[in-house]
Amino acid sequence: MNIARLIATASIAVAAVASLAACGETSNDAAQESPATTSAASPATASTGSAAAAGNGIPCSQAGDLNGTPERKPPADLPLPPGGQLYMSKGPFGKTELFFVAKDADPTNLDGVRDEAADVLAKAGYKIERKDQEEGSEAEAHLSGPHDVAIQVIQLCEGKVRVKYTLS
Repeated sequence: MNIARLIATASIAVAAVASLAACGETSNDAAQESPATTSAASPATASTGSAAAAGNGIPCSQAGDLNGTPERKPPADLPLPPGGQLYMSKGPFGKTELFFVAKDADPTNLDGVRDEAADVLAKAGYKIERKDQEEGSEAEAHLSGPHDVAIQVIQLCEGKVRVKYTLS
């Protein structure tokens, strides 16, 4: 196995483990740790859908500092959707960085927010590779372009959704 294939395989394995770790979280874990307040949390915890369970109608005042100033700004070639508030960043973890945006939106329309975020990137030259959703839980899109981007939209708190961008 050559080194490039080994690195690619290792990267896929790390992403798979992080995804599986997200599936094992409970709503009790999520209620104790919001992505807005877990700056010291592991990448798997901070990047998962744990806020979806915590966001089941909680007041936004309990969701953490949604007006926070992230440590890092997204690259200039990664436009964010209008009306969103970038409140947190994580990483880099190798070449991977995470950016979290809070946006006023109807949590029953997660796919609409996902589509808007993906369309903004498509207009900037990204290619939409695929979209999926788990009704009432999350909506995701994967794009390629200047960066490989995964978008995940979940409910954050009353009247707000979280749009997470994973760049690699």
